[in-house]
Amino acid sequence: MGKILTAFLTDQLRVDSGTERRTPEHQALCEKGSELQEQLAETLNDKQKALLEELVETLFDECSCNEQVKFERGFRLGVLITSEIFYAQDTFL
Repeated sequence: MGKILTAFLTDQLRVDSGTERRTPEHQALCEKGSELQEQLAETLNDKQKALLEELVETLFDECSCNEQVKFERGFRLGVLITSEIFYAQDTFL
């Protein structure tokens, strides 16, 4: 079995966001979002807090769907480029 397939099989190679490091800008945005959510939650009653939590979860799920579509498109593009290179490899020499 190839090294990449073995890495996938043994969970050494993952494509989820849990394995990526955040840039300083991304980390700052995450922290700011959490702080704002906490500040807003302090001013809300229990029903409003539940609604806020549902809104945040829905927005997160929507972003996850968008990221999955982008990943799939990028992966397909990479495969198409690779197949084109192998199909016409003699034209690049």
